[in-house]
Amino acid sequence: MNSLSTEYEILVRDLHAALVANDCVENVNVLHNVKLKGRSGATHQIDVYWEFKVAGVKYKTCIECKHYNHRVKKSDVASFIATLDDIGNATGIFATTVGYQSGAVLLAKDRGVRLLTINHLLKSVNITSNFIIPDTTITDIKYDTNQARQLLIEKKLDSFSLSSRWGLHTMFFDATGNPKISLRQFINQNMIDGTSVIKPEELYEQTDLGLLRVTEIHYKQTTSFFESSQEITVNDATRAIMEDVLENYALYLHDDSSITQIET
Repeated sequence: MNSLSTEYEILVRDLHAALVANDCVENVNVLHNVKLKGRSGATHQIDVYWEFKVAGVKYKTCIECKHYNHRVKKSDVASFIATLDDIGNATGIFATTVGYQSGAVLLAKDRGVRLLTINHLLKSVNITSNFIIPDTTITDIKYDTNQARQLLIEKKLDSFSLSSRWGLHTMFFDATGNPKISLRQFINQNMIDGTSVIKPEELYEQTDLGLLRVTEIHYKQTTSFFESSQEITVNDATRAIMEDVLENYALYLHDDSSITQIET
């Protein structure tokens, strides 16, 4: 038996020990991994078991635990029912993690076997974020001198002084004056670490003179990598949830072994 299965059986045992205590049934010890001899003489391994007497009548409860990553099949329930029949006068409870196939539900309902899903609840979620942050410095800008000269002629100017301030939100345009790309987007698409020059095919800056075509962008870029970890607490007091498949209700098992019924 693997450790996950054993851990799951102990969780089911602890849950039912809390339920028995909550129902005020005294002197009942809920046991894990019990061997019982059936009427046939065969010995059966029971994952969780308890018994008590009322008015001289012995009441026995056997729990089959399956830590599955798939739904319990009808054959699993049938095998458990055969064990119960051989032990005799025993109440059967089947506990699993995912759920039950329809045939298993029908058989259990017909034979009076209680079906439960029981699962640990997440205590916390760990989130690790990785950030890639480029640090880019524009060191020089070159413009199309022939195009700039033509604009000067059209505006009948002898000279023009350009004071350009670029930021990450600076917008570049196409030849017709339509917005094309921001500096931030341009950096993300075109620039790599180191010192280099980009010669864009059609990129214009809006200036007082008009649209000036950018021929070269000289830059220096370094990229920094950061990692951030955070733990988010989901709950700090609840150990497990139990859902009754046939009766359609659910319970929380808290760390202090108290029980709370919840709406479903």
